[in-house]
This record gives sequence, structure tokens and C-alpha cells, in this order.
Amino acid sequence: MTAVAHAPLRLVTCRDACPAGPRRAHHDRLLTVDTDTDALLELMELAVTWHELDHPRERLVPPVEWSTFAERHHWVCPERAGQAFLLAVDVVDRGAPRRRAPRGRTTMLDLVTG
Repeated sequence: MTAVAHAPLRLVTCRDACPAGPRRAHHDRLLTVDTDTDALLELMELAVTWHELDHPRERLVPPVEWSTFAERHHWVCPERAGQAFLLAVDVVDRGAPRRRAPRGRTTMLDLVTG
């Protein structure tokens, strides 16, 4: 009698070789943002809190890689995945701390943003 081990099916969605290691679980979770609303909400929550909380960055695909991540992979709903990552990157960028002008030098942006 032959024993057969059943491994879960995994759709290969990576166009290029993606890194293995501690970021792999987050990588695989991001691959479902176009079909899983929970994964989409997790992405948006991460985007909103990226600058506020101390995320374990060695285990996460960082926001600076999200745009290329979306381009490098195959998606069930490519438009939805692209929009999700573009929106998430925009949210992260809007939450980034702003740089202040050097002391004694005021710019128009300083006056507008207070």
C-alpha cells in the first residue's frame, strides 16, 4: 500500500522569485487582498497605523514595496488589487511625519500647514 500525503494546493502567483523567510506569511496574506475582504481590511489597517505603531518590520512587506508587489504578482481581480495597494500607499504617505523647514526659514508650506 502506498501512503499519499495531501498538501494544501497553492496557486503560484509570483512572477519573480519572492523572498522566503520571516516575511513569507505576510507576503502570502497580501496575495489575497483582491479576493478576501479580511485581508483587504488588514492591509488598510496596517497602512493607517504604519507610522503610529511599532510593527515587526522584519516580518512585514513594507509600504515602500507595495506598488511593485502589486505589479509582480498575478491576481484574480487585478484592478481591485491595484486599487487596494495604491490606496494603501497613499494612506501611508499621508500619515508620514512632515519635515519642518530649518529654524529661521519659513516657507509657504509652513504657513499653510501650521
